[in-house]
Amino acid sequence: MNMNTNTEKCPNGIENYLETHFEIVQAITIEYMKDEPTGRVQEAHDANGHGGLYMLAEELTDKFEQQYKNVKWGEDLDWFDTLEIFIKKELY
Repeated sequence: MNMNTNTEKCPNGIENYLETHFEIVQAITIEYMKDEPTGRVQEAHDANGHGGLYMLAEELTDKFEQQYKNVKWGEDLDWFDTLEIFIKKELY
């Protein structure tokens, strides 16, 4: 994927996409490292191993970026609060 020209994949720009992806990967990793992971993390890993976790991270990043593609962070919503709510809703 050429991230520089793919505005559909990164409607808010590459920097925002990568920041969102990082936070989602971090949340997935925290859940995965538990003695007994739950929710979508467990399901993704059970179905496809580590590849399932990669796919889940990309799917959730894409979904968040599309859902909030016209938001002016800091003016309309707080990015961290919004992402935290999104992650809890999507992972558990």
